[in-house]
Amino acid sequence: MPEPQTAQQASPLNLLRPLLLLSYSAFYLIPTIYESILNFNFKVFQSFDNFKDAWFARFWTFFGPKSRQFAEPSVMPLLKNAASGVCLDIGPGSGEWLYLFGKANNGGITKIYGVEPNIGMHAQLRESAVKAGLGDIYEIVGCGAEELSTKGGIQKESIDTIITVQCLCSIPSPETIIKELYPLLKSGGKWLVYEHVRTKYQGDFVGYWQQGINQVWPTFFNGCDITRPTDEWLLQAGEWQEVKLRPGEGEGPYDTVPHVIGHLVKK
Repeated sequence: MPEPQTAQQASPLNLLRPLLLLSYSAFYLIPTIYESILNFNFKVFQSFDNFKDAWFARFWTFFGPKSRQFAEPSVMPLLKNAASGVCLDIGPGSGEWLYLFGKANNGGITKIYGVEPNIGMHAQLRESAVKAGLGDIYEIVGCGAEELSTKGGIQKESIDTIITVQCLCSIPSPETIIKELYPLLKSGGKWLVYEHVRTKYQGDFVGYWQQGINQVWPTFFNGCDITRPTDEWLLQAGEWQEVKLRPGEGEGPYDTVPHVIGHLVKK
């Protein structure tokens, strides 16, 4: 069961937080349309997927750093001095966590493949990599995680560390992809996880509320699905010699967007 919340954190008002986050995303609809027309970038309007990518890229440029600040107390201990060797950074977005992979924090890293299919974020991702002192070892792979073996050229048992920070909620066919990522990891390799997951309180109001919010959440957050049992899929992906996963700090029966945090080591 999830760890209990403190008295201050365990408030029914937490149920309203996803509505606030949805409003932030909605605010960037009009600026995205205006900027695309102003720059004659009509490709954005050729499909809803194109528009959503442009919309989310613009929104995340603003919200990504805010999200990092909120999650930093949980993610920093997870990533600092934890990654090593050849790393696979799945869905890094604009690179808001790359500063933790600098040599001062993870001196054992030799190579990082940043798997980011949204090309609208590549420029900022490159800038973040250079700023973090990783320009010479960070390589952007512009395909989906499901295409790593075919288009990405990543071989089985070639990765020392897989990093998934709030990305498995957005990729297509996540259960299948998790099983496909597992063979890429070397024996003894580590999978670092900070992900949205389905609430464990399925019999409570939050379980139904989460399902309701999720009817619109993926549209406003670039395909993010907050109802996936990602922690369960990770456990079922293969054999692990060590599993240290826990709920997000203070998260409980009033959190609509809960997390799983920790790592797994491949047998």
